[in-house]
Amino acid sequence: MRTMKNQKKRLVAATQTSDKPYIVRNAAGEEFLLPTYPETFRALMDDKELIRDFLNSILELDYKHEITDLSYEFEKYIDVFMPGDKPMKLDVWVKTRDNRFINIELQNRQHPFFYDRIQLYNAYQILRGKYDYNKSETFLEYSEKEKSTHYYEIPETVSIWLCNFNILKQKNIYKDVWTVYSENDIKGKNARPIFPKNKYIIVDLPKFAKLRRNIQSHEDFWLKLLRKGPLEVVGTRDSLLTKALERLRVSNVKPKFLKNMEKTMFDTNADRAILADEMLKAEAKAMRRGMKRGLEKGMEKGMEKGMEKGLKQGAKQAKAKFAARDKKIEEFLRSKGVSPELLTAALAIK
Repeated sequence: MRTMKNQKKRLVAATQTSDKPYIVRNAAGEEFLLPTYPETFRALMDDKELIRDFLNSILELDYKHEITDLSYEFEKYIDVFMPGDKPMKLDVWVKTRDNRFINIELQNRQHPFFYDRIQLYNAYQILRGKYDYNKSETFLEYSEKEKSTHYYEIPETVSIWLCNFNILKQKNIYKDVWTVYSENDIKGKNARPIFPKNKYIIVDLPKFAKLRRNIQSHEDFWLKLLRKGPLEVVGTRDSLLTKALERLRVSNVKPKFLKNMEKTMFDTNADRAILADEMLKAEAKAMRRGMKRGLEKGMEKGMEKGMEKGLKQGAKQAKAKFAARDKKIEEFLRSKGVSPELLTAALAIK
């Protein structure tokens, strides 16, 4: 046992960074994809057996309730009316044989209205789950009276959010289950889920890495793989988990995949939300400065000039800030030897 640990330490210590930010290389020269990007995450999860093991582990399902068969879809569009021209997509949409509907989201950055996004996706899950359930064999085999009885029935829906940042308030908790409770029941310390068929599983991956250093279960393997990468979970003897690692081995990946990878490294919707929020804050700060200066002068004309000057100054500062950001991104990516296509994609996010 001590020898295996020492070997693992030497392997990790000798880990080298590849010239591509989404690839890691060990001392033996073996290269693996980091599963924290949208494309690499899909490459890892594009296997029914692996998704089933991941879900049974994360949901902690026992033998009677475990998922036995499923179908899945990547980047499922939210196909209901939504304002704007930027479509929303679910990372992984799963439907089980017994009509459970599950969404798996891997998120790398927290952005404005992140909690709203969680609820928005879940609202779609419930509607889509109900639609698909009514077209399932289970529902269609009901008699007309039974269909009337089940008219308002909705299936079980689960939203799994794997976050590479911490959103849970408790310092010693890396995974939590959110659902609907009665406020009075909570006050009376007798809280039970009002609607257990609909729940959220929230995982703080950075917190998991601190609290669970050793792999003791399949759940530990999956969460450590998603947080730390494939070089941190080497040495597994489990054939299923080895299969997961092999899906990330660069030599098993088609060249076309690696070429497309550089075009999809960035979650543009989330990045746009973050940058837009920073711009709005800069503009609001500039406006407050302008109003303050104008009020201090005590004249309407002075106020207008102060606001105008403040806005111009704020816009100038914001522009300089984002120019500096672009320069840092460009310098970093150039240092990694990435292609011109990736540079263009990164700097195009405004």
